[in-house]
Amino acid sequence: MFTFLSRPANKFTAKICSMLKIIYVLLFCVSLSVCNAQIKTSDNDGIIYFSHDNGISWKNSSTGLPQKVSIGLGGITVSANKLGIATKEYGVFLYDFKKQSWDSLPSDKQMIKHTIAPLIFYKDAIFVGTQFGGIYHSGDNGKTWVLKNAGLGNTTIRRFAEINQQLFAATNDGIYVFDEAKNYWDLQFGSNSMQVNGIAEFKESIYIATNQGVFESKKNTKMWTQILPNHSVHNISADSNTLYAMTYTDLLLSSFDGGKTWQKIQLGLPKDLYTFNVEKSKNTVFAGQWDGIYSKTLSSQPWKPSSNGLPIKYAATNLKVFQDILVTSVAERKLK
Repeated sequence: MFTFLSRPANKFTAKICSMLKIIYVLLFCVSLSVCNAQIKTSDNDGIIYFSHDNGISWKNSSTGLPQKVSIGLGGITVSANKLGIATKEYGVFLYDFKKQSWDSLPSDKQMIKHTIAPLIFYKDAIFVGTQFGGIYHSGDNGKTWVLKNAGLGNTTIRRFAEINQQLFAATNDGIYVFDEAKNYWDLQFGSNSMQVNGIAEFKESIYIATNQGVFESKKNTKMWTQILPNHSVHNISADSNTLYAMTYTDLLLSSFDGGKTWQKIQLGLPKDLYTFNVEKSKNTVFAGQWDGIYSKTLSSQPWKPSSNGLPIKYAATNLKVFQDILVTSVAERKLK
């Protein structure tokens, strides 16, 4: 810190003091701008972001979450009136829109030890999938957790989906449906070499994304047909008109006829990088990519960046629509 003379001894000293004052003011302004820049950057050091204007802008909505926390693929879920996330380190959080903050539910140490991955709300209960321990269930908002692994041939859980009021689980050896009466997971299709990465409903069929391509099954049957061979597909989703397959080779593909034909729709997206999620909100389709969110309104248009308010080089690992709000997450929250 500088100390100035109150009564300069001569003109030379007065000039020196005047110059020192100018330097001090400049340094102060620089330090203030750096401080403001740090504050602005810290606003982007979150893990959950909301968009209330259909992807035009995003806001850090991580209040209430621990400073260091991570969310796996499939770790965001919604119901008619609830928004939840599953964190690997602390378990499940629900968003309180009145407080604009996340509330932690009681967790289970063993569930966390097994590495939490996907999450779903199903019939007023919570199902949490893990990488190493199977599926945990709570019917009382986390006060008690119970393992529900009966019938599972593999306890690595990758995704959940609710279709026709049935709960489906994607695992490292196939796709299962939950039989509530028997409290048992019934294998629908799979093998020891089949890794199921995603589940989608499109019109009258169920589709799964696997390391062996995309397979289709007509609803209420166990007959599965391969419709996209020679691809490793890590996720699949659909809106009312289009089926989307997220591959590692041809990257993002779409189909308007239930998988009979496929088109590559990579134009505008980063070269050689695959898409994590595709979601439709209103008349816009959004893609979560390694460097943020992209959007387009018509199938013939290229994708355009839609990441205003998101950090630079933001990997949008999860993307969901809750009512009129778009919700996205990164894999890990930064330390401020």
